[in-house]
Amino acid sequence: DANRKHHRKRSIMFSLSLSAVVLLSTAVCTVQGGVQPPFWPHFSGPRDVSLLDGPSWQYGLNLDSSFDSMDSSFTPSSSAAATPNTTHVPSCMDATPPGYLGPRGVAMYRTKFQQQAGSPARLQLHACSFYCRVYVDGKFIGDHRAGGYVTWYVDIDAPTATSTQSALIAHPTSTVERELFILADNRFNKTTAPLHTGGDFWHYGGLMRSVVLHQLPASTSEQWIWRAYVTAQDADKGLINVEVVLTDLTFNGTASVSLSFEDATTSASQAKFSGGKAVVSGVQVPNHQLWTQENPHLHVINVSVGSSGVTVSERFGLRTWGVDASTGRLTLNGKIIKFHGWNHHTQWPDTGASPTDKQLDNDIQLLLHAGTTYVRGAHYPQDPRWLDRLDEVGITMWEEALGPGVSVENTQDWDFFMKYQLQQMNEMIDTSMNHASIMTWGFFNEGPSNKNESCPAYAACANLAKTRDPTRFQTWASDKKLNDKCLEHASLISFNSYPSWYDKSDPVEFWNSMVVGLEALHLSHVPFVISETGAGGIYEWSHNTSVVKWTTAYQTKIISADVDTALSNDKISGITLWHFFDFKGNDQAEAACGPCVYEPKVYPPTCAFINVTKCGGSRPGGENHKGVVDFWRRPKQAYDVVGAKYNASKAGL
Repeated sequence: DANRKHHRKRSIMFSLSLSAVVLLSTAVCTVQGGVQPPFWPHFSGPRDVSLLDGPSWQYGLNLDSSFDSMDSSFTPSSSAAATPNTTHVPSCMDATPPGYLGPRGVAMYRTKFQQQAGSPARLQLHACSFYCRVYVDGKFIGDHRAGGYVTWYVDIDAPTATSTQSALIAHPTSTVERELFILADNRFNKTTAPLHTGGDFWHYGGLMRSVVLHQLPASTSEQWIWRAYVTAQDADKGLINVEVVLTDLTFNGTASVSLSFEDATTSASQAKFSGGKAVVSGVQVPNHQLWTQENPHLHVINVSVGSSGVTVSERFGLRTWGVDASTGRLTLNGKIIKFHGWNHHTQWPDTGASPTDKQLDNDIQLLLHAGTTYVRGAHYPQDPRWLDRLDEVGITMWEEALGPGVSVENTQDWDFFMKYQLQQMNEMIDTSMNHASIMTWGFFNEGPSNKNESCPAYAACANLAKTRDPTRFQTWASDKKLNDKCLEHASLISFNSYPSWYDKSDPVEFWNSMVVGLEALHLSHVPFVISETGAGGIYEWSHNTSVVKWTTAYQTKIISADVDTALSNDKISGITLWHFFDFKGNDQAEAACGPCVYEPKVYPPTCAFINVTKCGGSRPGGENHKGVVDFWRRPKQAYDVVGAKYNASKAGL
C-alpha cells in the first residue's frame, strides 16, 4: 500500500510534465480516412491507415501480483480489467524519476476504432512492453512475447453481422465502431517476457510507441502491398533490388508491380510471388546520389501491386558498407571512415521510453554539435522516428535486439527462448531494413560468448541477419573480449570494457593490447570497434577542485584517454562511448540506491546531496552517471572535451 501511494504521488508530479509535452508530438498528414503515422514508410491510395495515438485511451493499472496475464478465461469485461482513468498513447506506464521504483504490474488500455465493414484489418503495435495481449470486441486475437521494444502486428477479421450492425455491414464502404482492449504486462517473467533478461537500465512498460490500424483487402483475390525493401545492387550506378511484400503471405502467383520515384519516373513489370514475396531486380534510380555522412541524400520509391492503387512509399539511401582489404577498417562507399560517437538509450526523465519529437530533435542536435558520426542503439530495437532522424543527418547506427543478461541456458533453449529471440530479430529487420543509417545488426549484449556451447545461438542470429540482409554487418558487444569463443560468427568485432574505471588498467595500453590480441588470433582482417567504454561523473560535482572518482574532471580524464586511443590507432574502426546521457538504473539499483536529495523548487532537478557510497557506490541516486550530459541533458565537462576531439576527427585534422 505504501508503494502504491508513493507511486501515485510521483505519478501526479510527472503526469504534469507529461501533459505539457505530449502535445508537441503530432501527426499532420492524412491518408484516406485516417492520420498518417509520423514516420516512414508512408501509405497512400484507397486504403485506410489510421494512427490510433491520442490522449483519450481509457486506462487502468492492475497491481495484483497474482494476476495471470495469460489466463485464457480472462475477458476485458472482468473487474480485473477495469479502466477508470484516461491516458495518452504512446506513453510509459512506469515513468518515474531516478531513484524511485516504477510500478510493476499489468496496464489495461481500452479505446474505440472504426473498421471498414467488409474488410479485415491489421493492428500494428510499435512497442507494447513487456508482454502484450490484444482483444477486439472482447475476443482475444493475439499476443506477443518476443521483446517489448520491437514492432509487431496482429490481423483482425472483418466485423461480423449483429442485429444493430447488419445494415452497415451490408454496405462494405461503411465503417463499424469496434472496441480495442490491450493488456501490457511489465513484470519480469520467463514465460510471458522471456527476452527481458535484465541489464543495467530500467525496462519500461506499456504502449510505448505508436499504434496503427491498416485496412486489408476485402477480397482474398485482391493483392495489396505491405512493405517494399530496398537493397543496393550497385550503389554507385544507382541500381537497386526491391523486395515486394504483400499483406497476404500465402499468395503464390504472378502480379504486376508498379514503381515510381520522386521525378515521376514510373515502371511496371510482372513479378512472380512465392509466399507473398517477390523481388524486382536491377531497378534504376533516376538522378541517383549516394548517402554519405556529409551529404545524407535520401530517395523515395512508391510501390503498388495490381490495379488497386494501394501504395507504399519507402525512403532509402544508396550506400555500401565494406571492409578495406589492406587495413581491415570499416568503409562507407569505399572510403575508410573513423566512426565515433556514443551509446544512446531511449530514456527521458518525464516521458521514459516514449519521447516527444522535440526531445528526439534536441538529442540529435546535441549529438551533431559534439561531432557524432556513429550511435549504438542500446539495448533494443529503436523507435522509427529516431531512425528517421539519423537517416536525415547522416549519423551511422548500430541497431540491436533486446538481450542484456542472456545466459548459457537461454542460448541452448531452442524450443522457447531462441524461438522468440529469432522472432525478435526478424521483426526488428522487418521494421528497420530501409533505414540508410543502419550499418550493423546486433544481439546478445555482453552474453555468454566465452562458452563454446553458446556459439550455435550466436551463429543462428548472425546467419539470420546475414541471410535477410547481406549488405550490413552482424555483431554483438562482447565483454569477454579475447576470450570470446564465437568471434568466427561476427563480421564486425566489438568489445566492451572500462579501463581505469572498474580496474586500474591504463586505457591506452588496454585498447592497444586488444588490437595486438586480435592480430594474434588472426582476426585483424575483421573490423574492430570499441562498443562500450567510459567512466562516471556526477553533474553536480562539476566544480570540485580535486580530480577524484565521480567528479566530472576524473570522468573526462579517463574518457579522453579512451577516445584518443580509438582515434589514433589505425586498427580501430570506431568507438561508441558509454553513455551519451545519464539514465535510470534497473529495479535493483532503484531499490538499493534510492534518489539523491534534490534542491527544492529547482528545475531541472538538481541534487543538493548525493550518496556515492550507498549501495556499494554503483548507481548513486539510482542513475548510471556515465553520460557526458546528465539525464536532463545538461552538458558536463566531458561533452565539450570529447566533442572537440570528435569534430577534429570528422574534419580530418
